[in-house]
Amino acid sequence: MYLFRVMTVAVLCCIAGQTVAANTERHQWEGNLPERFFQTFLELYKKDPSALSRYPGGLQNISSEQLHRAIIGLDTTHFTYMYPVSVRGYEFPDLKNTPLERLSLMAVRGEEMIPIPFQIDEYDRTGLIWIEGYNQAKAEGEPDSFDDFDEVVFMFRDGGQNRYNAATHGAIPGKVLKEIRLDSPRNNPRFVYLVLDNPRRSDADYVQADIENGRLDSTLVEMEFDPKNIANIKHVAPKAGPKHHENVVDNVYLNISTGILNQNLRVNLNLQDNIRATPIAVKDGPVRVSMLVKARIWYMYLPTFFSQQFMVNFYEQSFVVPSRFAVDSMRTLKYFLMFLREPRVEVAVDFHNLEGARVTFQSVYNSANADADKTGTVDGKMSPFEERMNQTRLPGDWLYMDSNQGWDMFFSNHMPVVENGLFDSYLEGMEMFMLYQDDAEEVRPYERFPGAKPRIGFTSSGLPRDAIKMMGSIPKLNYGKMNSLGEAIIALSNPDIRKKFNKYNEASALVLARVKESGRITTPEQLADAFVADLDRMRFTGIPRDQFNALIRDAIVAVNKDSAFIDHGATLEKMVTLSQERGIDISQLRYATMDNTLWFPDWVGPGGPEDFHWQTVNPPTYTVRPWITRTTQPELSSLDQPAQ
Repeated sequence: MYLFRVMTVAVLCCIAGQTVAANTERHQWEGNLPERFFQTFLELYKKDPSALSRYPGGLQNISSEQLHRAIIGLDTTHFTYMYPVSVRGYEFPDLKNTPLERLSLMAVRGEEMIPIPFQIDEYDRTGLIWIEGYNQAKAEGEPDSFDDFDEVVFMFRDGGQNRYNAATHGAIPGKVLKEIRLDSPRNNPRFVYLVLDNPRRSDADYVQADIENGRLDSTLVEMEFDPKNIANIKHVAPKAGPKHHENVVDNVYLNISTGILNQNLRVNLNLQDNIRATPIAVKDGPVRVSMLVKARIWYMYLPTFFSQQFMVNFYEQSFVVPSRFAVDSMRTLKYFLMFLREPRVEVAVDFHNLEGARVTFQSVYNSANADADKTGTVDGKMSPFEERMNQTRLPGDWLYMDSNQGWDMFFSNHMPVVENGLFDSYLEGMEMFMLYQDDAEEVRPYERFPGAKPRIGFTSSGLPRDAIKMMGSIPKLNYGKMNSLGEAIIALSNPDIRKKFNKYNEASALVLARVKESGRITTPEQLADAFVADLDRMRFTGIPRDQFNALIRDAIVAVNKDSAFIDHGATLEKMVTLSQERGIDISQLRYATMDNTLWFPDWVGPGGPEDFHWQTVNPPTYTVRPWITRTTQPELSSLDQPAQ
């Protein structure tokens, strides 16, 4: 259910939040890899991206200076080196229904066209990874065939810096269908080619999962977890740096105290006894592992009816929890919240073996004076800065930790709520604060290693009254038969149900009137901009971002003349009308995700956390182009044409 996905995001946020410093100098460590071997490896790595996976043990011997040179030598930054590129199937409309096994990716490396690690993932209609026999929803499109919402995934660094030319690089079996050009603000262009019927595949495998034994391994990170509950993390450790393979996590906490229908009839739930997130299936590809998880609340040793599927994506140096905003998630959240009364929630992670680590997050980092501390140092004692961290309401766009052991953690926050933003105005009645404890004497149940060194997370109490009232006023339709947000928008735009929005509009107007009175938003244009700004923190699938933003903004401005009132039914109707006028199929809008990401760079780079954040919001972009060979290339025969 939605709550579980939020809590999983929070867990990752906590893991990242243990985080870092104003001093951008990296921790230096010495290695014992001879320079001549390093140079040989680097030349091999430039020619073949699978080289690192063939010599994973070498990371234990490499120095910080050699690792930096390897990343720069590939013409990548410390961010773009670990950045995965994903391209949806609708970028290749003429290849629809092509059998997936016929497609592969190649690039020019070392003056030769070679296969690179890639995968094509399929999804169900709600946006979860499609794994035959495990999804509750139907597959999106035809399984095992290339469809609009399939996703081609590969690493930016594996692209070639030269364009393919058969005369120079040699002819290859099969046919080159498309050229994918990658452009990065900090690096030279790269080129990747989508190929039909080439038998070669890269043997590189950047990440592997074993859900039966609770094990996850990538080239640079290892993790162990309870196979019955992935939130029960037993071991997380780097594979590089001076303390490789040393565990840095003690325990994860999720405690919920809530009234059920009555605030005096309280129930206490915790991660160890009541809340389980069980991995049920996995799509294990060479670039990422997508894990399908079933979350369920247990009470008095019995399962309750509160359960839902979600997924977690694991890459070589990042974890992503794509928390979905879809028709089914809103319906579940609505009914779940109906039972709660005055809930109190605490989510936290206890860390281990991180003495000397430096911690910060954006809201305190940017609010500090130029000469003031911008970080907390893990030493078992709370400093004035750490006390201020513990009193901060929201973290901002990022959290950062310098482990002081040769690796960093960076959490990119994509929740659509920012302090004093429009959506934040709907949370009145709910208190939220960051939790930070650096206290060697602070002991809790279920700890394996006593003390908070540090413990970081957040706490909340109460419920957002206005948001709850609005959710209870959503017009009643048969949402169970709707497979996408686009279908819901079309149904809700029907003028015949306009009156069903009255209570919803009234509940929203109470909030907007307060915002207008405060002077923050006083015109429809400002209201539309604020709405789009918060919504833009999420990723919508099915319609290009700029087109969708324009539909929302233009509809709000065209229909509503007072910033204190939105006629939601009329606004949705206008959105549908505008989409028809602009040739946009709004029914293609499937779902939205908050792609909260936990990155594990070896270093955020000389620009510090703010510059690393800039790179995360300005990542490499792609352009798909038809392949036009530089030498004569025969037309595809009817047998070689992609299936229609």
